[in-house]
Amino acid sequence: MKQVTAPVSTAERVQALDTIRGFAVLGILIMNIWSFSGPQEIYDNPSIVADWGGAPLQTWAIVHTLFEGSQRALFSMLFGAGMLLMVSRLQAAAPDASIGKIYYRRIFLLMAFGLFDAFALLWVADILFIYGLCGLLLYPLRQLSTRALLLLAVIVFTIPATIRTIDWQQSIPLQQEYIAWQADPAAAEKSDEATAARMAAWEVKEKRAHPDLADPKVQESIRITGSGALGEFVISRMQVSLILIIFVGIKSLFLDSLGAMLLGMALFRSGVLTLQAPPNTYVLLAALGYGIGLPVAAWESSAMIAANFDAVLKMRNLIHYDVRRIAVGLGHLGTILLFCRALPGNWLMTRIAAVGRMALSNYLGQSILCGLIFYTVGLGLYGQFTGYYLYLVVAGIWLVQIAFSNWWLTHYRFGPFEWVWRSLTYGKRQPLRCAQETQL
Repeated sequence: MKQVTAPVSTAERVQALDTIRGFAVLGILIMNIWSFSGPQEIYDNPSIVADWGGAPLQTWAIVHTLFEGSQRALFSMLFGAGMLLMVSRLQAAAPDASIGKIYYRRIFLLMAFGLFDAFALLWVADILFIYGLCGLLLYPLRQLSTRALLLLAVIVFTIPATIRTIDWQQSIPLQQEYIAWQADPAAAEKSDEATAARMAAWEVKEKRAHPDLADPKVQESIRITGSGALGEFVISRMQVSLILIIFVGIKSLFLDSLGAMLLGMALFRSGVLTLQAPPNTYVLLAALGYGIGLPVAAWESSAMIAANFDAVLKMRNLIHYDVRRIAVGLGHLGTILLFCRALPGNWLMTRIAAVGRMALSNYLGQSILCGLIFYTVGLGLYGQFTGYYLYLVVAGIWLVQIAFSNWWLTHYRFGPFEWVWRSLTYGKRQPLRCAQETQL
């Protein structure tokens, strides 16, 4: 085995990035499988299916502690790093005047892939469109120093944390007022319009925190997605995709993603992501990341279960949400890079790297495979099982994607969607087979 103190080759640096990207794209399915397989209400409060098989509450606790938010953070950090890598390669091969045009063409195409995922593959929680929006801002920020990128990332994360703190502080008296309002029907009937509107708005939050799986709307959603007619299924998913892009993606995930991308750019520029940092850096990254993030995540999980997923507690947890998810994400990152540095050319790392080289194809492939398993267009298993049974599906998809990625890349230079992306970016059909020469 190669000594960890030995110089790191360029090939090993590139493979390290591909390996992290591979783990990230596989890992994001750990979280997404809940939304692929059933209504959001099950993940929001798994106690409503506590009597189902698969130990859903215990499974939720493990998944929430180890992976919630951190997988998306890892994916976003790699996107930011990938932007700098792409620009550096373009600078070595293309005229300066064309670099920006190529970059933005690529970003707009990524947004188109996101819309394809949301409205053709009908994955309502697509992240690619939001990544494209963030990508529009990354190019002018590429010249910032590592320190400036880190500072900007902190500022970006501080904005939602501040808003969430205010929301949480306002929620405490609102919940108390709502409890008193419900306990006194006579007073509720005499409420003025402002009070009634305020209580109605809070009641929505309470119902989200304590959903009822027997609710006709939830049951109708399960029926349409799992066994409905094609037309009503497509229309329903498109409507949800549009709502989530506007009210969740742009409102919440934009800053969530942008901050992690800026952090990824800083880590790339500092040499951490390319194995150029001292070995102890990765040990420290894993130790600090897990040491800070996992205790917070474990406390959140146990507190949520103990409080039956209380609405106010959920809002309080959101205050330190980014600290927790970024810390755990950095712990994952440090661990993966430590293995990449200690075991260059390792059999497993090489195979995961192939998944990372086809990250776009594998991300969209998860939408296709899960659609065939859970939606009415396939097996229609939506809302039929949860808990650890979901991870039998995840393991199967992982095996398929690892095997397919490695087989594909023995014959072709790029993944299928990467090839389309590249060809459209350069405005001409790119060579695909390994025997052919390719343009940058």
